[in-house]
Amino acid sequence: MEKETKGVRTKRQIYQCAMDLFREKGYDQVSVEEIVRTAGTAKGTFYIYFHSKADIILEMLRQYDDYYDHVMLSMDPKTPVDRRMEEIVRAACRFTQEVIGLDLIRVLYTKQLGAGKAHKRLLNEDRALFGILAQLIREGQAEGVYRPEYSAEDVTMLLLRGIRAVFFEWCSSGGEVDLTGECLWLLEVAERGFRV
Repeated sequence: MEKETKGVRTKRQIYQCAMDLFREKGYDQVSVEEIVRTAGTAKGTFYIYFHSKADIILEMLRQYDDYYDHVMLSMDPKTPVDRRMEEIVRAACRFTQEVIGLDLIRVLYTKQLGAGKAHKRLLNEDRALFGILAQLIREGQAEGVYRPEYSAEDVTMLLLRGIRAVFFEWCSSGGEVDLTGECLWLLEVAERGFRV
């Protein structure tokens, strides 16, 4: 096992303190000064790892990706492909609700809207969830479960846009929308369209 460096520990400490403060007080109520004070580091140290407070949100995206990779590796590859699709969507909802939280997802969406074309991080082919869903769809096509005439990448992008829309509605409703139920229903309806 690879030894963890001091730099990795410091970055994780700053990130975790920032996330805890964001959850407790709200993103806009927390300053970089408060983050470094809580983390027990200097302000200059913060800027070694993050360019701004908003970069903490980008780090959150990397945490998502690591989580999706972990969930995918923990699934039995013999489980039917549609069950694995369902589990990865459940995992996305679970991580969002239990680990990230409503306030930080709102901040993430707000930052994305404000960034315009500068950041394409939320929904693109380089993200872990995109790769996992596309892989599962290709596997389902090879097994004759899903229709082969549709591009796995196109279907994945359509699914992720739908899931993102449900996440947005969840944010807009203040958490009143059943995030997991709505995303699973979306998946079920979509699968009817590309299932053989």
